[in-house]
Amino acid sequence: MTDIDTSTHPHEEMLLEVSGVLSSVDGVQDYLDRVVHAVRRIVTGCDEVGITLLVDGRASTAAYTTVTTLEIDAVQYQLDEGPCLEAARTQTEVVASLGEADERWPRFAEAVRADGMRSLMALPLVSDEECVGALNLYGSEVQAFDSFEASVARVAATRAADAIVAVVRLDGAQRLAGQLEQAMASRAVIEQAKGALMAMRGIDEHTAFEWLRESSQSRNVKVRDLAEQVIAGVRGASGASNVTGVAEGSTG
Repeated sequence: MTDIDTSTHPHEEMLLEVSGVLSSVDGVQDYLDRVVHAVRRIVTGCDEVGITLLVDGRASTAAYTTVTTLEIDAVQYQLDEGPCLEAARTQTEVVASLGEADERWPRFAEAVRADGMRSLMALPLVSDEECVGALNLYGSEVQAFDSFEASVARVAATRAADAIVAVVRLDGAQRLAGQLEQAMASRAVIEQAKGALMAMRGIDEHTAFEWLRESSQSRNVKVRDLAEQVIAGVRGASGASNVTGVAEGSTG
């Protein structure tokens, strides 16, 4: 994992986190996971983040910070309304409070009210006039995203769009679609491993995923493979203590 100077200006910190060139679609999932967690950490007032990608006209969540994000995005796809779809379809930034959402997307607002999010921001992922989806930010406070915070998130949206469009042109939309389907299959394994880590260490969902991500990088293994190791250790009576020991150790 790249060490980030905490004194760095937010715009520069975001650039450091989301920079890089994807050589193939095989690296898309890890890259997008890095983007959403960087946005959540760096953008003040942001509690959850997701990335919606449009592949062959179909919207799907390619990366998310917690299952709360996944649930909110799923509501939008099911109802065919909401900030991320509007941002992607109109290629314009969408910022709204839940009160405004009641008027703009009434069914969506009613469905997500229980999730505790009060501020919504969706930035279209546009590169060379091609829109591939949206970066979605959710905040628990009303009017959580001011103009400065929007500008920081905009850095991430621009870089992510450039990376995605470039790799689609390199490998094709069909291969990206296949990669996203594989990522969907991996989510159940990763979510189960996160749950095990949360129970063993008494940590929240964000911290559990960060442990998996940082450990996978330091050990040079995929997050899914590490998640499978965690689950296997928990399932085995002798292996459970070993996994606990690893989970309680350093993530470096």
